[in-house]
Amino acid sequence: MKPNKVAIVIRDKHTQWEGLRSGLGLGLEMIEAHMFVIGEVRMPDDRLEGYKENLEFLQDDLECMLYTDHQADVEKWGFFEYMPFDDMAQKLCEYDLIIPF
Repeated sequence: MKPNKVAIVIRDKHTQWEGLRSGLGLGLEMIEAHMFVIGEVRMPDDRLEGYKENLEFLQDDLECMLYTDHQADVEKWGFFEYMPFDDMAQKLCEYDLIIPF
């Protein structure tokens, strides 16, 4: 059975790129995927441009919602919507599948 709605939860700063790429793959398979980043988004300098391009593609073309519990990331990246950690936990109940990173 194919899930209708998937949450990608990224907590480990070392797996943020992999979580983003998973969201892209799910979106290309026409599966609604939303990304939740817990803590600050940290990306090595050599991946910054690619990260921004992929965030833009996720949001604009695949209509993926991008959430963070770190207010500074909303301003820094421009793609994220701020959501407090406790609200994230409640929102995750809406998803058929949760993929942790």
